[in-house]
Amino acid sequence: MTAAPDATAAPQTPYQQLRLLVSAPRQARSIAIGSRFCPPALATLERLGLAGVVASAAVDRQLLEARQAAAPPGPPGAELEDPGPLLCLRCRVSQAADQKIQALVRRFGRSHQLDPIDLAATVLDDVGAPLPWPTAGQEASRHRPFALQVISSFQPDLAGLGHWTRVRVQSHPPLVRLLREHGLLLLRDWSLLAHASPARMARAWRLHGSAALPAALVVALHGRFRDRYRQERRGAPRSIGRWEPDAAFLVALDPPAPAALTLQRLQAMAAALRRDQLASLPLAASEALEHVAAAAPAFDHLAVVEAALRQAVSHQLPAMLAADGPEAELRACFWRHYARGLNQRAIGQACDRSCQAKVQRRLQLASHAAVIATTALGQLAGREGFEAVGRSPERTEAQLAALAEHLLAIPDGGDRSRLALWLSPLLDSPVASSP
Repeated sequence: MTAAPDATAAPQTPYQQLRLLVSAPRQARSIAIGSRFCPPALATLERLGLAGVVASAAVDRQLLEARQAAAPPGPPGAELEDPGPLLCLRCRVSQAADQKIQALVRRFGRSHQLDPIDLAATVLDDVGAPLPWPTAGQEASRHRPFALQVISSFQPDLAGLGHWTRVRVQSHPPLVRLLREHGLLLLRDWSLLAHASPARMARAWRLHGSAALPAALVVALHGRFRDRYRQERRGAPRSIGRWEPDAAFLVALDPPAPAALTLQRLQAMAAALRRDQLASLPLAASEALEHVAAAAPAFDHLAVVEAALRQAVSHQLPAMLAADGPEAELRACFWRHYARGLNQRAIGQACDRSCQAKVQRRLQLASHAAVIATTALGQLAGREGFEAVGRSPERTEAQLAALAEHLLAIPDGGDRSRLALWLSPLLDSPVASSP
């Protein structure tokens, strides 16, 4: 087999090109996502009359059936089975997994500082070596490439292999753990609500919810949602597709309230659970910020703008410290040294000799800056220079980006960012001090 490093989408050969990590000496990390041509897979496709086909559920089925047709009579054994169709399916899985990784990077890469190589390493671990067909009784203790795990669980009656793979990527434990370290939780709102205990819902709402919605109402609504969700899912045909609550479902949860209001309340409750699970305020900056040009409009009335930003920093501080979450003491140490102007490498050395990457993941500077900028822009909306907020998406996005950039920039003659300067007195206060 031959490997070609690249960072682009795989060519249109879904069943004979394997996507994997390959050596790339000229790149910074000496590694890249590349393609490997698999001659045995091509030979299988030609033998089955499938050369040049595009990916489809019908071809997936035909390759699965080819295994049964090729297996001789007698007890099943890996040495007796044709590995060619399996290799074709492994190529198909690798490409769908790569597509999902690239989609995650496009959507969350900037706001959550995702590295595509790190993500790919969790699922593109198939190097194309000959492997037996996966069986249900295969030893769980032995490492199996992600592609084999997908194929062994694949149910063609429910979805095509491409869609099945993308769903499995999103729930693959190593990838989930990595994303969580970057402050990203991919569970859908309805799954979060359905699996949260009443005590956890009450705690999340107390810490991260809105005082406008009483906690007793939240707990009661959550209980009704869990009961009806389970009934709905038990009665629905088995599917890996996305379930959404319809109007009848929402009205049944709270008949006096409009369905749209109940939906908003459920989404707010899920957001509180998400923040609680990540021990952080929402890290989701506007996705459109990824497309805003680096050039930011100049600010008029700078004192008013900075007052709004400073107030937003104070509002965001509890989430940045997440004193009731995991590693609270370490996170507080990171922020104190950041406020003193240390770079991330020095912060790591000063706090438990943590590596720079860990400091970067725990601080989530870009994400917190986006949340702070969003809060400040809400206060500035309608003021002179901010009349377009909420009316023009382009201007709103540009001003969000400009506020975040202003927050993280070092003022003329200064030695640290404005965020660091404004955090310093807040972190020195008794409330922010840790033991």
